[in-house]
Amino acid sequence: MVDGLDVKAAREAAGLTQADAARAARISVATWRRAEDDPSSVSAKTRAAVERVLKTSRRKMQGKAREEVEIAEHVRRLNACFGVDGSALTPATAAQLAVTSDSLQDLDGQDWSEASGMTEQLSQAVLFRVYGNQAWLKRLGDTFEEMAVRIGRGAWPWPRTMADEFVLHTSIEWGRGTWDDMPPWEYLNGLERRADDGDWRGVMMELSHFPLGFPDLAEDEMSSRVTDGRVYLSRLHPYRWWEPLEMALEEWRAASPEGVASPGFITRMLFDFLKINRGVVDEIFEGDLYGCDLDVARNAVLLRDASGFTAVLNVAHPDDEIRTRDDPLQAQRYAYAFLQHLFLSREEQLAAKCGACGKCDECDLGDPLSDDVEGRKAWRRSTGLLAAPMLVNGVEIESSGQAIGIKFNDEAVIRVTIVNSS
Repeated sequence: MVDGLDVKAAREAAGLTQADAARAARISVATWRRAEDDPSSVSAKTRAAVERVLKTSRRKMQGKAREEVEIAEHVRRLNACFGVDGSALTPATAAQLAVTSDSLQDLDGQDWSEASGMTEQLSQAVLFRVYGNQAWLKRLGDTFEEMAVRIGRGAWPWPRTMADEFVLHTSIEWGRGTWDDMPPWEYLNGLERRADDGDWRGVMMELSHFPLGFPDLAEDEMSSRVTDGRVYLSRLHPYRWWEPLEMALEEWRAASPEGVASPGFITRMLFDFLKINRGVVDEIFEGDLYGCDLDVARNAVLLRDASGFTAVLNVAHPDDEIRTRDDPLQAQRYAYAFLQHLFLSREEQLAAKCGACGKCDECDLGDPLSDDVEGRKAWRRSTGLLAAPMLVNGVEIESSGQAIGIKFNDEAVIRVTIVNSS
């Protein structure tokens, strides 16, 4: 927050009540009052939110006072360059992204103690590697500013680097959170409004290589690589985030000739897919889902049940043997539920039942949980798992000795085992 700023005076000049300002900042009225009385008494994140509201309100007031020709030039560029051919990046969402990206780097400055907006979505493994590095933080701030400049010039913010990806996801998250409080058409006269304004999921799907969300990179994913006796810093390491994105994705995905990604990459995408569909997964666990964790080293996702067991989802080749654990029948039940409610689309379920004839009783699936699933196509496309999944080892499981699995293509299977911890 700028030193010497009179929060109360700035709020009153913007015509905001304390309740309106607190709502826009997504904090309580009591917290706003503390920020007015003594900004140092609240957290850096709260101070950033307070100043964001004041700056946005000030921009709105200034926009009304500008000459019409100046406003029209900026808005005309947004209207002409965005929202074409049904794109989710409409003039309004583009304006919101630009304002949010610019505000984050401007409000946070270049000091780690004031960088909550820019860095709050970094995983602990990333923070461990970069915290306190002023040069890295400044470069990240410059990347936020560059996104705002690119959009302002009418250029699409296609991510070119991992840093661009992180900035895009952070700006979308903040832009989504402030959309209802201060939509851009309130301070940009003449900004066109479109029917799909506010489709932030669509914006992410359209622009990002990580449509399920920017990954919370783990230690193993950023570890150094040894090739021909030489140690190479992983392209996912934050120090290399400004190198070409395609090279980082190629190293991480390690696709086979058939186009199917490595087990490690599939595991990561599976984890992100389950996270954004946690509500559906919790229903599969009958409301007892306690935790969802990623085990990069073992290519596994761990789903902990509150009653004392863990469902382990291992990504492996179909020929790899993963022995059954404690309760194979329960593993079979969960594997079937995952298949029906998460991995199979409605169309694939119909095709499996009766060829999707559209006439028989089998075509009526009722209202399956799979209708509520987000990002199914995106995660299968990113991993190359395009064939309809099917159960393997689902018959006579107790005598087979091999864990039940959900098979995609002929190159990957998700094995399900149960580990009792009670």
